[in-house]
Amino acid sequence: MAGLQDIRRRIRSVKNTQQVTKAMKMISAVKLRKSQERLVALRPYAGKMMEVVQRVVGRIKGDSEIQPGPTAQAFLNPREEKRIRVVLVASDKGLCGGFNANVLKAANAFVSECAAEIVHLDVVGKRAVEWARKRKMTAAGEYLNIPLTGFQHVVTEIAAGAAAQYQAGEIDALYVIYNYFNSPVAQTPTVFRVFPMALDRREDSREVPEVSHLLEPDPNSVLETLLPRFVETELLRNLLESSASEHGARMAAMDKASNNAGEMIAKLTLTMNKIRQASITNQIIEIVSGANA
Repeated sequence: MAGLQDIRRRIRSVKNTQQVTKAMKMISAVKLRKSQERLVALRPYAGKMMEVVQRVVGRIKGDSEIQPGPTAQAFLNPREEKRIRVVLVASDKGLCGGFNANVLKAANAFVSECAAEIVHLDVVGKRAVEWARKRKMTAAGEYLNIPLTGFQHVVTEIAAGAAAQYQAGEIDALYVIYNYFNSPVAQTPTVFRVFPMALDRREDSREVPEVSHLLEPDPNSVLETLLPRFVETELLRNLLESSASEHGARMAAMDKASNNAGEMIAKLTLTMNKIRQASITNQIIEIVSGANA
């Protein structure tokens, strides 16, 4: 059995670890609030943009005199997926529970089941870079330690490059693999196809009501302007979903670690008190035995 000094040393060590986990939990809570605020503000905007795009597309398809422009034809007309571009979003740091393990597991499943060739891979986060190297895949774009304010630059760069590749016939689809944010303690690994667009892709089953809008200068020009912005919005939403999921997962993991540390401290303290009590009892017995002798 360990002595009192060893137990005291272990208690001090666990208390120090508990202080670190509590601090990391507080930091993650602050970062989670910032990411969640941006995500909650963006989700309705992304949903409304999808609705507007659907209405404009319906207007164009309903009028035989309107011919979709090159951008609209490229984004809306799916073709056989032989070459694809994939964006994998993970974290730069660990200590966030199953956040990275789950999304990398989804990435492994997607790569194994996908019949198309991945001709361009973008990785966001150090863990995604390590995954690509382990699978001996070359990452054309690596984005590490991206702050919350730098997401827009990453999104613009990826969206512009992917759109140019698609129109040139170099890729047939753009996919994003990330963690969807349900709550601070629940995230869902998701494989999302950004384009070609699925016009019936909505979070609910309600149909878009038929509304007659005046589109200036013309429906085709409006759609040509909306589609690139739609792609950027969806990519930004994916990054924010992953950011909120990461901080939520880390906050939950650090909270559990702090609670476990508290339980360990209580058990070690109880053991220490039992050893002290036994030592004092033995000393009293020795004193009484000596007096009787």
